[in-house]
Amino acid sequence: MREDKENPIVKRIAVKSLCRFTSPALIGSGFGENTDRDILRDSSGRPFLPGSTIAGVLRSLCPQAKELFGEDRISPLWVFDADLPGDSVTEFDGVALDHDNKVALEQKKYDYEAISTGAAFTLRLLLIIRKNDNAADFEDKFLQVIGAIKSGQLAFGAKTRRGFGRVDCITTLKKEFDLAPGNVDILNEWLDFDWNGTDGWQEAKASEYTGDTDTIIAKLILEGSIMIRDTRNIYEGLREAEKTPDYKHISIGGKPVILGTSWAGAFRSGLHRLLKQRYENADVYLDEVFGFVSEDEKDKSVSKIVFGMSQLKIANKKEDGYRNITRVKIDRFTGGAAAGALFNEKPWYGGETALEIRYPKDDEAIEELILLGLEAINFGMLQIGGETSVGRGFFKVTAVNGEAPGTHLGKPKQSLIAAIEKEGESK
Repeated sequence: MREDKENPIVKRIAVKSLCRFTSPALIGSGFGENTDRDILRDSSGRPFLPGSTIAGVLRSLCPQAKELFGEDRISPLWVFDADLPGDSVTEFDGVALDHDNKVALEQKKYDYEAISTGAAFTLRLLLIIRKNDNAADFEDKFLQVIGAIKSGQLAFGAKTRRGFGRVDCITTLKKEFDLAPGNVDILNEWLDFDWNGTDGWQEAKASEYTGDTDTIIAKLILEGSIMIRDTRNIYEGLREAEKTPDYKHISIGGKPVILGTSWAGAFRSGLHRLLKQRYENADVYLDEVFGFVSEDEKDKSVSKIVFGMSQLKIANKKEDGYRNITRVKIDRFTGGAAAGALFNEKPWYGGETALEIRYPKDDEAIEELILLGLEAINFGMLQIGGETSVGRGFFKVTAVNGEAPGTHLGKPKQSLIAAIEKEGESK
């Protein structure tokens, strides 16, 4: 006899959550027709977020609820694809830098498509409970999944450990259908069910989510200016306008930002320069912490640190903001202007920002490494972005988790030293 006869469905719980991306999302297709990395699109050309991707992220955040995602049976939790706005695609570019000199590595320039910050979509989940299931246990685990959705730790796509694909869930609603024998009205209601309907939905309760990471939030102020070049104006054809600068500090939705990739690269190269002279195995440990991919891509490691995207905000209305600067390259032999070397740029000056960094819970060595990096920023030994040789990218750290920054630069704590030495021995 079929399972649905012996073990019929007795309850369905539908949950929908209105979400939006708070940072660009790299939902890759594996193809590179428009850029080196194109986003995933359906047959009509619209971007979408696959249900398999959503399910994988939720399962990784809720290992204690893995039974809902299927082990020795078909998953009782259905996770649907999420449609994304068709006009939400943007383009970025990036480059890999040498850790010692911060110069671009040969053949390491790339561009990619992304889903824009602010793009809204709806997560849809349906829990199916059968007669022989432990209904109370299933519902308890479902509350944990909903807690993960509401936690603010959802991130989809590639480079999520560099601040991409962050998601903020605005509302999360639930609708239940008790399909016990005899509930004809509820059965008819289920048959007429519409995800876009407004009747019968209520706020979804959730278990408190406790993740496996600790968080450091640093408050910083920019001393002078910063320039992380945004070349999207080239793709969009805006350079034809006379007032468009040749180079401009990167912005998203008109707001100046520092991407997590920039923070991670600056920390990695800065800590490399600080530690390599004292500790022979420093690079081995930094590779393990920040992640790496070998040239043949056979050996790789995922980053243990998650850097968020930072938005620069005006602190002084008279002084902070974008400024148009005209520069010229000088011929060092004649002292005159080099031919064809006049250009305009638009760096961002002043302002304040916040940097969120997540790392494995209770890992004292990595915590100490992050604090060391923050102090290096505070002492001007670690700069962010390009054109640092002309004084750009210097920050002051005003607070770390609400407290004044400490002193770690003179001598790292024993936990970090031991971790560096241990990693070197293991290699």
